[in-house]
Amino acid sequence: MENEEKEQQELDLIILLEDFLRQAKRLWAFGLVLILVFGLGTWFLKHRSYQENYEAYASFTVRVANPLYASVSSYNEKTAQVMADTFPSILSSDLMKNAVSQKLGISSLPAMSVSASAQSSILTLKVRDPDPQRAYDVLTAVMECYPQVSEFVVGSTVLVLLDESGVPETPATSFNSRYWLIRGGILGGLAWCAIIAAMVLLKNTVHNETELKKILNIPCLGEIISVKNTRQMPYPLVHRIRRNSGFREAIRLMRLRVEKAMEEQGKKILLVSSAIPGEGKTTISINLAVSLAQTGKKVLLIDCDLRNPSVARTLSSKEHPLDDSRSLVECLQGTMTAVEAIQATEVENLFIISGGSGNNAEHSSLLSERSMDRLVKAARNLYDYVILDTTPCSLLADAAEVAELAEAGLMVVRQDYAGRDQIVDGIQRLNDCRLPMIGCVFNNIRKGIASGYGYGYGGYSYNYGYGYGYGYGYGKQKK
Repeated sequence: MENEEKEQQELDLIILLEDFLRQAKRLWAFGLVLILVFGLGTWFLKHRSYQENYEAYASFTVRVANPLYASVSSYNEKTAQVMADTFPSILSSDLMKNAVSQKLGISSLPAMSVSASAQSSILTLKVRDPDPQRAYDVLTAVMECYPQVSEFVVGSTVLVLLDESGVPETPATSFNSRYWLIRGGILGGLAWCAIIAAMVLLKNTVHNETELKKILNIPCLGEIISVKNTRQMPYPLVHRIRRNSGFREAIRLMRLRVEKAMEEQGKKILLVSSAIPGEGKTTISINLAVSLAQTGKKVLLIDCDLRNPSVARTLSSKEHPLDDSRSLVECLQGTMTAVEAIQATEVENLFIISGGSGNNAEHSSLLSERSMDRLVKAARNLYDYVILDTTPCSLLADAAEVAELAEAGLMVVRQDYAGRDQIVDGIQRLNDCRLPMIGCVFNNIRKGIASGYGYGYGGYSYNYGYGYGYGYGYGKQKK
């Protein structure tokens, strides 16, 4: 049990790392902007507040003032070491500040430091200030006042001056533009990483089939790997992809499982939906219909997503164009018969009823009319399978209205896309319509460290298109 928990924790960490790297790849431009903004911003602020500092210094030795011990080197070295240790505290003491302030008539002292040379009694005092004359005056005053102040700590001492800088003529250091640019860039990079980490941790999406099983009490009937979309093939359709493609094999396995579940329960009308837009439900509906038709089954695919109809557009080709005007809307309004609305496709045994062109949201109420019920029942008697491609079920009531006509439901869940609460809410809405769910399809799976999907597929991609946008007439849906 402990081993399983440990393995699960390791898997969760790997999944989080994969999500982080995936988001970093997707938001690299944003990261670059942050690095530039932070780098240039830090440089500007530091350059604006930068002041040149001049450094005055003096090297000296310390000797014991008592003539009995002045010639003993060990005493002098010990005195110098004690002074080096106590110098910082004495410099910052009120006694020293008052003495120097009274001598020079200033209220505050500039930055000062002292260091001792290794294995010698030579001390070096440094004073930095934007005013070179002031730095030298403070250095001289400290040298004159220090023996009096230090007498209370190490006794009477004498400072023997060895070297001094005089009034400095050039700044001690110049503004380091490269340092502040790099430092600001690093801060920008850290901010970018923090934003990505927050995005990853706050997301509550599904990463793998194990997580999918935890939130849905239905079997997973298919695991569809992401396929690279091209200009020549903007939609991944099973009949247009090379025969040895793993994508075809994944669709075939999904079709076998769906077909078995439908046959065991004696169902022929299948509703396909997803929680939110962009999960690839239309692509799954079309590929399932194509795969069933290729086995000799007579299939009718009805585009019930009147808000964003795309079945006809996806299946249409130069050799076999499909007419959007022969749509479900005209059929339900009575201006066109069902026979006239049904169109044959380039795939033998596959027929469709288009959802029309553009957004037909104003006609979505037609889905609950008796004419829709009669159409579906008539199609059930004429076709082996009737597939209803609907709107996302967690957003709109359209899917629930169509669910009243279906005999089974199939939920499409895209990897790392919809929130878990959205998926559960969508399933619950369909369950409220008493629609039996035969299972779900885990779609657009990306190959990763923890994915566990070793199909050897070619042409992986991180594309988010899948022929589905957010154009539902109510604005973008937030995930």
